[in-house]
Amino acid sequence: MSTPDGRTVAAGQLGFDPADPAFLRNPYPVYDRIRASASIPDAEGSWFLSRHADVLSALRDPKLSSNPAHRREDDRMGSLRSLPFLADGTLQLMLLADPPDHTRLRRLANRAFTPRAVEGLRPRVAELVDGLLDRAVEAGPEADVMAALAEPLPVMVICDLLGVPAQDWDQFKPWSTAIARVLDRDAGPDALDQALPAVVGFVQYFAALVEERRAQPADDLLSRLIAAEEEEGESLSRAELFAMIILLFIAGHETTTNLIGNGSLALLRHPDQMQAWRRDPGLAMPAVEELLRYDAPVQVTARTATATTEVNGLELEPGDSVVCGLAAANRDPDYIKDPTALMLRRGVAGHVSFGHGMHHCLGAPLARLEGQEALGRLVARFPGLALTEENPPYREHFVLRGLAALPVCLAG
Repeated sequence: MSTPDGRTVAAGQLGFDPADPAFLRNPYPVYDRIRASASIPDAEGSWFLSRHADVLSALRDPKLSSNPAHRREDDRMGSLRSLPFLADGTLQLMLLADPPDHTRLRRLANRAFTPRAVEGLRPRVAELVDGLLDRAVEAGPEADVMAALAEPLPVMVICDLLGVPAQDWDQFKPWSTAIARVLDRDAGPDALDQALPAVVGFVQYFAALVEERRAQPADDLLSRLIAAEEEEGESLSRAELFAMIILLFIAGHETTTNLIGNGSLALLRHPDQMQAWRRDPGLAMPAVEELLRYDAPVQVTARTATATTEVNGLELEPGDSVVCGLAAANRDPDYIKDPTALMLRRGVAGHVSFGHGMHHCLGAPLARLEGQEALGRLVARFPGLALTEENPPYREHFVLRGLAALPVCLAG
């Protein structure tokens, strides 16, 4: 691995600690500094890409894989993909798969996530949001936006989609949170120890529900995924079906929770923008796009070279890795004017908060819909909404940027 001018750079030059509370509060000055040097190696020797053009190039490159098995270092996800009770195959997450497996899995999943199907969920999502806000009012006048809205809503939506009975919903959040923690490259053995039983919990729960749906299909996503096994000669194995379900919770829950939380905080810190949305509910679509760009729920994603390739002069050999700074790219002044400003009306296209290329987030339309309904109804319903803690705490998570709590006064 070498820089464009041929210099070999030693690892360990990233220059920041992802667990530093100051970085967790505001990583963007660090990203700006990194961007000034285009790309620098992180503590494990991977290159951190922070320019919008470089990140797009890496995400589009078919020679750069999301599968951690290609990395030179140990693959921590390997233990999750080879659990003994999955006798018919390993737990292959579509997020980490390469073609042709990825192509097949994506095609099958797309049948259950058509734009029309997602838009048809809007009334139900609005109903769930209103129910959560009603509970917050009853418990008011103060509330934690994370606990009251951002954390429960995505789990409720996914469980509702899959046909999970409401009395079982509460057990899924801790499971998806435990598995998502393993995505961080600094996650230690304790994170894996918590993730393994979480995977077991998911599989054991859905094993029974899958058999019920096979015997008696319902109007839910789980039944549609099972039905997809028989169409056009393609199939989902049992392990692939469970992996698809787990991915729905990891990607659909954690990222949407952070979109709602980060978006709420950004609006509270920019009351003029919050008031603009309140005056014009039609701002929902561009507003959510701008909030996604401004403070991305997913900060980084990794790619590993499977063959010799090049990213804007950076030469990569098989096994070399790059870390694509999605949040850094979204604030690249070469991509967007005045990147540190929050301007809901611009709703700029081209942000990479949902990735790009073949691994562009399958659930992006659903996350957008949930963000529009949750944030729009929160803003409209509480004209006096105000922070009660100027610097709310963040979770110690680098890949997924999100708040641990967001205390507010509902009445202002």
